[in-house]
Amino acid sequence: MKKPNMAATAVIVFIFGILVPAVLLWVVTFGMDESREYKEDGIKVSCTVIGTSVTGSSSRPKVKYKSPEGEWIEADCIANGKVMMGQKIEGYVMPDDPKNVYCPPDMALKMVFYALSAAAFVGGGAVLFKGLKDLRKYNILIKNGVPCKAQLTSWYEKNGIKEIQLRVFRRNGEEQIVSVQAIKGTPIVGEYYDIIMSEDDAGKITAALNDERLGM
Repeated sequence: MKKPNMAATAVIVFIFGILVPAVLLWVVTFGMDESREYKEDGIKVSCTVIGTSVTGSSSRPKVKYKSPEGEWIEADCIANGKVMMGQKIEGYVMPDDPKNVYCPPDMALKMVFYALSAAAFVGGGAVLFKGLKDLRKYNILIKNGVPCKAQLTSWYEKNGIKEIQLRVFRRNGEEQIVSVQAIKGTPIVGEYYDIIMSEDDAGKITAALNDERLGM
């Protein structure tokens, strides 16, 4: 039985539970969305996509819009999303820069980033919860666990992890089936394996494999 690697758990939680959500939220709030400045100081215009403007290795949609003075102006479009020829879109231009139209990102695109951020946060939390749960189990078994043998009654494999069911006996002699994970080898139904088991005053069983054949 190995002690859970909380250092590795902490790294995973930091990356997926904190860093990734923070980066995604920053992209949505600051990197993707310049709307605040344009909406406060810019002029709202209705544009039509008329082509593509190529500068070096990058390209932007080319749009045409009518200025408040009634003049038709062709401009490059800073679009946070895919646009098509002939598509009508709304954007903003700064009074001192009429040749660039800024189109705010679609709310659906923002929601995708918010959803990814939430999923990463929840995933990091799940990893942390499992790590703390495994550490608590380890501490219980180190403090109160006793070595014994248990007979394997069944097993199955899911996502590369072998879940095995073992027959154990409580202090009062009652039989109980417990489930533990094996990290290597092929479990054999009917075979006896070494485990460490603890039973608290409420009768709750905590157990873990301690057998080299299936991983300790």
